[in-house]
Amino acid sequence: GTGPRLNDLDNCTNDYRTADRLVSGVNVTCDDVHMWLAPYYPGQSHTDTLTLTENAAITGLKIYNYNKSTEDSYRGVKRLTVSLDGKVLCGGQSLHVRRGPGSTLYDFGQLLDLTEKNTLYEHPHPTLTQSTINIRKLVPDYEVSLLPAGFVFQLHIFSSWGDPYYVGLNGLSLYDEQGAVIPLHEDQVSAIPDSVNCLYQDESMRGGDVRTPDKLINNVTDDDSARNSWLAPILPNHTNKIFIVFDLPVTVSMIKLHNYSKTPDRGTREFGVLVDDLVVYRGTLAAHSDTHPSQTVLFSDLLHLVPQETNLTRSCGIEQDVQLTNERRALNSTPAAATCMMQSDFRPVTSVVHP
Repeated sequence: GTGPRLNDLDNCTNDYRTADRLVSGVNVTCDDVHMWLAPYYPGQSHTDTLTLTENAAITGLKIYNYNKSTEDSYRGVKRLTVSLDGKVLCGGQSLHVRRGPGSTLYDFGQLLDLTEKNTLYEHPHPTLTQSTINIRKLVPDYEVSLLPAGFVFQLHIFSSWGDPYYVGLNGLSLYDEQGAVIPLHEDQVSAIPDSVNCLYQDESMRGGDVRTPDKLINNVTDDDSARNSWLAPILPNHTNKIFIVFDLPVTVSMIKLHNYSKTPDRGTREFGVLVDDLVVYRGTLAAHSDTHPSQTVLFSDLLHLVPQETNLTRSCGIEQDVQLTNERRALNSTPAAATCMMQSDFRPVTSVVHP
């Protein structure tokens, strides 16, 4: 049962967005035929009730927020409480629900942990007084977004180091506000385009190339064979995107990236970082070198978190590409960036498969 209901409104009858759509089994969609919508009245209770036919142990609840479009995603639930047989779970705390992306680029289902062991809602990380540095002296060319927090972290890749057809990375890792590595599961990481496998028209051949998004977080970053790397095609009028999705808001102090090493020209060059759709960084990743160093996007001014080697990614403001023209004829070009026109018919075939 549910209340209030959309069809109770005077000017609305036979609307298909009823409560039964919540259990239709079609979840990752933008088709509102499979969604529930109700009128919102501030200060009043808005309730969905699910009655089971027999006793069951409930440990979690997976939520797919309203996702008809980017604009309509703001109709989604922001906070809710969950009760079981009249008892409010999670210590009586309301749970923060992630906003839908307004697309189906990734599985946006959010798992709410309802077990008693879950204390994340009751005891947030303490705020410690620690030494800080003048971050503007370390990175003077842009304003650092300190400790961004959110559900969905995105890496948008705008260019490679020369290859107009493919772009990749050896690995990435995120660090929390205390400088500890944030554990990631392969289900949390996805990419669009997913990998070079999307180029195979024959679906039976898809999945053969091992350079998939899960390799970004397997902690093997020095394998020049690319078997532990991610590679995806550069497609016309599309931006390559990597998504890292959390079920709870996460605070990040830095992101470490390892560029693609098998073919350095296919490494990531210009990229941006978004947190819950807000741009927090845009810069340049250096091409791979023989020592496989990580490069750091810094979001903290805490002294003990600043990398001693200061191997930071460069902001886009540090250097610029310049092209000179004379009577509309280019005098020089920038070979480093993949700015040449891509012709899909001439895309070279690439494949790394299991031995």
